Amino acid sequence: MKKLTIALAAVSMIFLVSCTEYLDIKPYGQTIPQTPEEFSALLQTRLYQIEEGEETIIGDVGYIADLECYADDLESRLTQYPSGNYVPLYVGDDLSDKQVLYADLYEVIRDCNIVLDGLAEDNSQDASDVKGLAYALRGICYYNLLRNFCEPCEGDASGKLGVPLVTVFDMEARVIRSSFYETVDQAADDMLAAISCNISNEDYMFDSDVMQGYLARLYFWAGEYGQAASYASAVLEKYPLLSGEAYRSMIQTSGGKAGNMLVKGATRTVGSGDSETVSYLQCKPVSRQFIDLFAEGDSDIRYGLSLGSRRSFAKQPLACLRSAEMQCILMESYYHQGREEDALAALNELRRNRITGVTDYTMETLPPVNEEDNIKVDARGRALTPLIYAILCERRKELFLEGDRWFELKRNGRPEMWTHRQGRKYTTYRFMYTFPLPIADVILTDGLVQNEGYDNVR
Repeated sequence: MKKLTIALAAVSMIFLVSCTEYLDIKPYGQTIPQTPEEFSALLQTRLYQIEEGEETIIGDVGYIADLECYADDLESRLTQYPSGNYVPLYVGDDLSDKQVLYADLYEVIRDCNIVLDGLAEDNSQDASDVKGLAYALRGICYYNLLRNFCEPCEGDASGKLGVPLVTVFDMEARVIRSSFYETVDQAADDMLAAISCNISNEDYMFDSDVMQGYLARLYFWAGEYGQAASYASAVLEKYPLLSGEAYRSMIQTSGGKAGNMLVKGATRTVGSGDSETVSYLQCKPVSRQFIDLFAEGDSDIRYGLSLGSRRSFAKQPLACLRSAEMQCILMESYYHQGREEDALAALNELRRNRITGVTDYTMETLPPVNEEDNIKVDARGRALTPLIYAILCERRKELFLEGDRWFELKRNGRPEMWTHRQGRKYTTYRFMYTFPLPIADVILTDGLVQNEGYDNVR
């Protein structure tokens, strides 16, 4: 196994930053909130950050741009890099920064724990709303930690590590890692608790519909396909697939959520920083393999919405949760349950809402697996069949520039890829799909296990 060396800006900082820093608040003349309104103010800061743009909870244009650069829908090998804003060549450029993401996620968890501890005995509706928001944010943070800092399920995650679980406010906590499934259970418990609180305040964003969508995402990532299909179906009943101009309007809208989006990050008007990021990202051509997925050409509404001229992209990066993702979860969950006819029907339903005059696939007319695709096996480590490959391709087209492809590569085999620049080869190794825990935490917390591949540090 190749090892990645992570350079620290200053070695002395290791001993100044511990795992307790993002579980702690410093009481320099400050006091713990007392009322639901005061606790609400603590979490509304997080909601404001979501609207303004952040990578911790939902993400923004910059976060999605990074994920797309790590994956393979944009072609790094043909990139001409101008001066200006920085866009990574490949995931290795950003691995050190991911330690900051880890700390930021636990800072949100810390705030949620303060709220849940402080409001434990308050049963008013205002308190219930605030507790529901705290449960929602904490559950989403554990889901994000699972996807970014733990190995994927790959059929059976028994024996795989989760992340440290912190559910009370404790300034002295130094917690070691739970198991993969314990982390899943914690995230699910929090999401279900958020639903039970039945948030009534519309400003809190994460209502029961949103949390059902996140439960579908969580169980899908964990390979619990029956649960994933159940929650995805519930969301689709309330937010059915859009087609035609309604779909076009949703994808092209700027600002707040539209169409059947359940929640969207950075909902305010896109600022100059986001515009610069998109402009700089366009120096990466769209990969020929991705373009070739659109066999129906302009008949597929996503073709014109996704692609511009000369292998450029037309779609704006989106950080959101929308019901089409639930359809993708549904059709693949059916497949992994052995319900192939249901999977095919769900696949055809998505295609009928996207491709004018399309003829439904049958098991006999499914296109063959493209052996040049980076994904060689499915989420259970099994060889691709024409049906699962068609499902993965439709998801790839549907969620282009929404930060999904990177996690699809991780979920389906973690293929090794390479690119080059100025005569040097840069490889995305299998272990790089799982980001490193902060080095300071590993040093200062006895028994905290670092992820594979990051044990050589200088």
